[in-house]
Amino acid sequence: MGLDIARGIAVLGMFVAHTWPDSPGLFSTVLTNLAGGERPRTLFAVVGGISLALFVQSLAGRPGFDSRRIRQTVAVRGVGLVALGLFLQTMYSGVSIVLDTWGLLFLFFLPLLRVPTRWLVGGAVVALPIGVALQLGSEGWDARLRLNGSLFTQPLDWFVNGSYPLLIWIAFLAAGYVLARFDITRRRTQLWMLGGGLIVGVLGQLVQKFALTPESYPAEVVLHLSAVGVAAAIVGALCLASASRMVRGILYPLASVGMMPLTIYTGHVLALSYRYWLDPSQPVKNQLVWVVLTLASLLFATAWRLTLGHGPLERALRALDGSRR
Repeated sequence: MGLDIARGIAVLGMFVAHTWPDSPGLFSTVLTNLAGGERPRTLFAVVGGISLALFVQSLAGRPGFDSRRIRQTVAVRGVGLVALGLFLQTMYSGVSIVLDTWGLLFLFFLPLLRVPTRWLVGGAVVALPIGVALQLGSEGWDARLRLNGSLFTQPLDWFVNGSYPLLIWIAFLAAGYVLARFDITRRRTQLWMLGGGLIVGVLGQLVQKFALTPESYPAEVVLHLSAVGVAAAIVGALCLASASRMVRGILYPLASVGMMPLTIYTGHVLALSYRYWLDPSQPVKNQLVWVVLTLASLLFATAWRLTLGHGPLERALRALDGSRR
């Protein structure tokens, strides 16, 4: 349940980035510092890597799921996510859609599902700085390729300078995948994630603030490493806390959102698209919209989970990839 809660925090954290305007005040400052920027996206990616590893492990324990069948299942899921993400891009919502990138990550990760841990760590260590270098270096040549109707536009967004560059995000996914291999159900692993993640996160913040030039290449690399550390610490803390029945009860609505992230994420994109269709002149970000989307997501997810279990799009994806029992 700790993973579901962490995933719910990440999804609702994205709502902040998409709908909460910059405004003075203590609540706004705290909210944007906690949920805005890099942290919720990185948390979503790291938890996604953990979830992918647990998904692969669960498939491996089922009759008839050999390595080939497992890769086929993950590949179908990836293609489905790419298709849904590209569909959502056809309507204006003010959101940088992540689902197509997420599906591509599944496809690129297919050869790595059984790779030894040391190779995954090494690959992530290489991919992250290269991805940051490409993202920062693209400012000089991106405009020459990003022409009207150019076939390069979408690949550039995916690989280089979109909101979710693939090389950077595959490093996040690999980090979560590696964490899952250390059996995160064990209390000792959860404590290590909490303590080690806090150390990496805090050190990264201190180095970035006092030793590096803002928005420089080293600062961007350290920013991502710090965000991964914070994500690991949050997952470890929530897994520890969710051992308490009281905590599970209090955070049940948040965990319900985390159980159906595809449904909630897609629903909020469609809601924002409909809002802009009704009145294209209204501001992109609005505090009331954030309140309505957040409360509606918590209520819907809780009610659906209590009555029907898995979310509707999660059910559809499981039916599509053949992972439903």
